[in-house]
Amino acid sequence: MRTLDLPAGTSPRAWGHIHGESFRGEIAALAAIRSYLCTKVGGFASREQVLAAAAAHLPVLERYSAALHAELVGIAEGANVRAEDIVIANHYTDLRDLSADPATWRPAPTRDAPELHATGEGPERGGAPDGSAGGAGRSPGPDGLGGDGCSVVWAGSPTGQILAQTWDMHATAIPYVMTLGIPAHEGAPAARLLTVTGCLGMAGMNTARVAVAINNLFSTDATLGVVWPAMVRKALTARDAVTARDTIASSPIGSGHHYFIADRERAFALEASGTRRKEVFTGGPSYVHTNHALDADVAARSKVPTTSTTYDRMRWLEQDVARARVHDLADVWTRLGSEDGWPRSVCTNMATPESPHGAATCGAIAMNLDTGELWAQQGFIHNVAAEKWTL
Repeated sequence: MRTLDLPAGTSPRAWGHIHGESFRGEIAALAAIRSYLCTKVGGFASREQVLAAAAAHLPVLERYSAALHAELVGIAEGANVRAEDIVIANHYTDLRDLSADPATWRPAPTRDAPELHATGEGPERGGAPDGSAGGAGRSPGPDGLGGDGCSVVWAGSPTGQILAQTWDMHATAIPYVMTLGIPAHEGAPAARLLTVTGCLGMAGMNTARVAVAINNLFSTDATLGVVWPAMVRKALTARDAVTARDTIASSPIGSGHHYFIADRERAFALEASGTRRKEVFTGGPSYVHTNHALDADVAARSKVPTTSTTYDRMRWLEQDVARARVHDLADVWTRLGSEDGWPRSVCTNMATPESPHGAATCGAIAMNLDTGELWAQQGFIHNVAAEKWTL
């Protein structure tokens, strides 16, 4: 798996140049794949429409964080592609939820603090297993296209607080999975993230032992929001989970995601659509989340693809965590690599020769917030060893 450790004492623009120059071919290829998929999974008819939508997100990012905007632009310059291409590579899941008609675009809302909400019991709180509780937006594409999804596990173990997830996406993303090391800078702790070439970061942990994990949700009310990996990066500049939680909750989120934020003392889960923000977890011994909303209000503005395995994965993980407490990183890594119920399993591959972009487990990350251990790997992780770091 590729790893890039950015140097200390360098500007964000220079970080971007290093990133872009290091993976120039990979970045261009991934941006092209995701631009194409926006026309197959999303509502866009052409690459020109996708580029226009991507361009509309650049001013949002610059207002949100001048440093992260400079880093993204630097990646584009280093890779010799447009800044819009880097937005597509980073923001693909939110872009594909957006209408192709600029007349319908609205700015994402912001919040001063998360709206607290207690969910009910059971794994299917947000809608029926066929996804019929979702909104009226366009359904993701056939043959597994758009049916991607990640599985998040939070567990208090005898060895420490553990946060782990698979990262499931179009199978053609596997060659581009990497880890990114961010040095301590301007008072922010160092961090390591699971990501893909050209992307600011998707999930990870910092040296203050604040960690963030994510799941995608398909919103039917998408807005013009911040490039979401920039929000993860900004959250990981925090030294405690409350500050990281509030950073995400007050950000202009453009479309559907579930964010899990934790440190050694506190843990929170937020669900978001393009217009809604709900806190669905505020601590407990264990928690799992897949790709359907637990909150009814968010679910009403979401859609579950007919090809999604979200309910199967949620059911299996809840039963497995109830069966036996997670013991350590090796234990959670094995569970995330489970092929029980293949192909509707936690670790899976729905791609076929006829549909090479079908959903697959493209990588995983597991973090022990007490010991600072971080495990990550690309691709299917069933019986595959992780690469390991200590923060």
